[in-house]
Amino acid sequence: MKVSQLQPGHEVHEHKDNGEVDRFTVLQVAPAGRMVEVTFDTKGGRESAIYPAEAYLNAANG
Repeated sequence: MKVSQLQPGHEVHEHKDNGEVDRFTVLQVAPAGRMVEVTFDTKGGRESAIYPAEAYLNAANG
């Protein structure tokens, strides 16, 4: 899914080399020009990352 299409409640999946999958719930999506700031709920708490709006992440409806 394009980062610009993410919405709160979507789940982003990060597949690791050892076969584990980490899941992060999207809490907030804030456009910032050609970039998008995404805030996630993670095991370690709330974290944010900035991505190009046209980038893709492995995401699904939560």
